[in-house]
Amino acid sequence: MDYDELVQKNIAGEISDLEFLLAQEELAQAYQEEMAAKHQEINNQTARQWLLDYENRNLYQ
Repeated sequence: MDYDELVQKNIAGEISDLEFLLAQEELAQAYQEEMAAKHQEINNQTARQWLLDYENRNLYQ
């Protein structure tokens, strides 16, 4: 599935934030590594927060 399709499915509620994140290999690896380092669960809530933090750190500088 390409990125635009993932975005549309996420916005439409067809896939969760966690599914959206894990479908993107590069981001999924970074997320999983950070959660392991912080001893946090991999779930929709941490995925949503990680995505927000990632956007703030990398997209709005």
